[in-house]
Amino acid sequence: MFEVIIAGARCAGAALAAFLGQRGIRTLLLDKYTEPGPTLSTHIIGEIEVYERLGILQSMEQSGAPLISRMRVDINGAVTEADLMTTPRVIGLRRELLDPMLLEAAGRYSSVTVKLQMRVTSVIRQGGQVSKLTCMDHRGRVHHYYGKVVVGADGRDSMVARELQARILRQPPSPLHSVCYVYASGVLPQPLPTIEWYWHEDGIVIINPIDGDRHCIAVMVPNDRFKRWSKSLAGSFVHFLSSIRTLAPRIKNIQFAGTVRGIPAFRSFIKEAYGEGWALVGDAGGTLHPVSGVGIDNAVCGAEALAAALDGFLRSNKPWDESMEAYKHTRDERIMPQYDHSLRTLAKTTEQVSNESIDMIRMLYTFPSMAKTMIQRSDHVYSLLKEEQA
Repeated sequence: MFEVIIAGARCAGAALAAFLGQRGIRTLLLDKYTEPGPTLSTHIIGEIEVYERLGILQSMEQSGAPLISRMRVDINGAVTEADLMTTPRVIGLRRELLDPMLLEAAGRYSSVTVKLQMRVTSVIRQGGQVSKLTCMDHRGRVHHYYGKVVVGADGRDSMVARELQARILRQPPSPLHSVCYVYASGVLPQPLPTIEWYWHEDGIVIINPIDGDRHCIAVMVPNDRFKRWSKSLAGSFVHFLSSIRTLAPRIKNIQFAGTVRGIPAFRSFIKEAYGEGWALVGDAGGTLHPVSGVGIDNAVCGAEALAAALDGFLRSNKPWDESMEAYKHTRDERIMPQYDHSLRTLAKTTEQVSNESIDMIRMLYTFPSMAKTMIQRSDHVYSLLKEEQA
């Protein structure tokens, strides 16, 4: 019998297995893939210390991915740009590079068993608690695994969460903006590695440099627009980018590395974090719209918090509910404000900026003394914006 069985070996599951391995907890890590491939993500990684504690920070920084230190926001050609505030840098790293690093980190520990090409088909309860997972390998053979705790780290469509009927705590009344993204070469880079954010028509474009001299380009648009694009997604994607006046000259030689991947009518939610003998981590328990740009960090930091809680239960004999409540509190304190902020951000796509407002910004930027005065009075501007959101 294992102490912990984890269904899902992407960034949340593999990180959790590594953190549990550091504590010597007997862990089984399962996933249906042969090796991690591309997946929906803005590929923005902002935390530093947590990846250092996993032992992969050096590999991440030596992967060829640029260290991004600036943020640029473009609204109809009115641009603001500054150094990042919440972190000294972020890394734009493809998931097919990051996830194997996390998987390798988990595999370093003798207490962790990794089994790939293993699809979880059912979760069995006995005496009110989860006790067994049934899996099928790539040859169709059935396997049964027993554990004290089962963790669903199997993504936003989590089979574990569905089998255990995990309650949804928060969910928007209707689906959010559709999302599509692609890796692209031939995009002229900014002088310094920069996250670029474009408010354009009724959508949002986020561009950030990644490894291999490529950029990750994510486009978020209302669902009716995405439906119109579906017959020619790649062509519509490029046409939308090319309609941004300040971006079009830089993408004349754009080439896609792979296909444009999309998710229509994205569904965001937060589910209960745990139950008797089970827990959820990463997107399985809380899926935020990619506009938040925090999914990877949330998954890995949530995995660390869950590992600490499970260690308290399995090693320090703390009561299950006490241990899991500590995990739930840490998770919710992190993702609940992000959830609200992502909804407010998407709601802004319906608010058009008037020509008069753009002209006013142009006036401010035309006269350097006025621009400096605006910066000098930014504390007043910030206070007004905070009052609006309160």
